[in-house]
Amino acid sequence: MLYGGCDLGVVSAKAAIIDDNGPLAFEILPYTGFPQEAATAVMEKALARAGVSRSSIARFLSTGFGGKAVPHSDGMVPDTVCLQRAVRRLNPNVRTVVNVGGHSFTVFHIDDRGGLGESPVTDMCTAGMGMLLEVISTALEVPLDNMTWGSSSLGKPLFIDNQCPIFAESEAVSLINEGYDRCDVLAGVASAVANKIAGLVRRLGVMEEVAIVGGVAKNRLVMANLEKNLKLRFADLGGFDPQVVAAYGAALLAREGCSLDSQSLSSTAAERIHREGKS
Repeated sequence: MLYGGCDLGVVSAKAAIIDDNGPLAFEILPYTGFPQEAATAVMEKALARAGVSRSSIARFLSTGFGGKAVPHSDGMVPDTVCLQRAVRRLNPNVRTVVNVGGHSFTVFHIDDRGGLGESPVTDMCTAGMGMLLEVISTALEVPLDNMTWGSSSLGKPLFIDNQCPIFAESEAVSLINEGYDRCDVLAGVASAVANKIAGLVRRLGVMEEVAIVGGVAKNRLVMANLEKNLKLRFADLGGFDPQVVAAYGAALLAREGCSLDSQSLSSTAAERIHREGKS
């Protein structure tokens, strides 16, 4: 049987299609229009990649900031639960999960039994998140995929005082106009983003191994800064795209027949999801 998951964020939609044996297809779709249309489009792309039709999906769950807006979903699951489920499948040794998306940040622990820790830390400010990086890449006319300059040496980062995207953009442009190199400006932004993330991670406490997921995890310049700041190496997730981990977790839960809608989730299912009864 086939199962699907959709993670609808503020700047991108992600979809996963799996069967009883494992993953079949993943898709990521950046969007600036209506979220419902983005969710539909990314699912259609994933279905096409898997070579299957929508009617063949036995169960389909949604997650993310816009999870309730996903059409044809059989239920919505909190992203922390999806991430916990997927990370446990990808690397059962992980004890701290850092999720950095377009507009929000979450860090939580996974206990020795595989269940969610009690007190996740969440920050909804765009400072230190993916939207800040997108704003800066546009302002400096550097494609986001190329914001890896200086990742080996971390460049000569310039101190970026503002982390609000609007003011950070103005500051970055001013530095360029003053004659500073774009590489050093980007290094400064990456350092500021990493400092923001590291500070929030320390609020919860670091339990190794640590995995980082979300779109920002694909920026090598930020990752290099963050690993240096936290003095660790992030756990290997088997080469899995960090941006689709939540969608994958939603699909895994769909395969288990679980939904966290308050009116449809049984106490037995809730307990099973929390303790991650299966590997």
